[in-house]
Amino acid sequence: MDLVEKTVWIVLIISLVFFFSMVSAYGQYPENGDKYETLGVRHSTNPHVCLFEPDLSKVDPFYWNDVQYQSWKALLDWQIVMTEFAPEGNWSMSIHDTVPFEEHENKTPDEYRHCTVFLTYEIENTKENSKALGQTGIDFKKSSHKFFYITVFLHHVQHNNIVLDLDNAKTNPETGLAEFTISLEKKELPMNSVYNIVLHEFGHALGLRHYEAGEFPEPQGLAHIRSAMTPSLDPFKMDQEFTITIADKFMMVQIYGMDGYGRPQPIIIPDYCLFTSNGTSSSSCY
Repeated sequence: MDLVEKTVWIVLIISLVFFFSMVSAYGQYPENGDKYETLGVRHSTNPHVCLFEPDLSKVDPFYWNDVQYQSWKALLDWQIVMTEFAPEGNWSMSIHDTVPFEEHENKTPDEYRHCTVFLTYEIENTKENSKALGQTGIDFKKSSHKFFYITVFLHHVQHNNIVLDLDNAKTNPETGLAEFTISLEKKELPMNSVYNIVLHEFGHALGLRHYEAGEFPEPQGLAHIRSAMTPSLDPFKMDQEFTITIADKFMMVQIYGMDGYGRPQPIIIPDYCLFTSNGTSSSSCY
């Protein structure tokens, strides 16, 4: 789909985690407790989510079927969890039929005005030096069609998967040493990572920013147990699965109220809320 440079992109990405490092989107964590920010925007009615098929000449069709299933599961989990948390609220959303690639390839968002969340897929992230596994943009410039735009990148480099091109090694005439071409092979993301990315990015499309942990009493790499909106992910860790936590539910109510996407909604959306270091309770919102 051609966005024709209409979407205002925000730096809300899941970052690849190398080794055991955990880096927030801002380079440091709050000194006291945890901080959970919002985007300051929300849906005025129930979300309408549209999935857009990638170019299947570049993606295995069976892999794509699994990607679709995990995407639907992640989307519906937000609806199910919030309905259980605040059952008197209206937390339903419409998930439309997937749009085939050949149908949307040369079209713009204006031709899908019923969609308020666009969920798209690219083979890989081609931006130089970017480790993003997914990204979310917003376009609220037209009052007649406000929407969020999600991109999920399906292939990524596994940092311990290095390929040496031994057959085409060349000898450096000055040093006499053999020189090899080293390539970082990109692999299909496992299904648990596809689920995690969609769950996280759709959280942005609901108005959540990031959960920044101030301290790590648990082993590093487990910050996601506090929030689905923790900004880092190891994409090839098979046992890592994000869940919608009490902190996420609390922040959704701060944005939409107990009535959900219906009316009335809170007059003011807080910029952020502070949480205890285990992410289970909030001390204040600002």
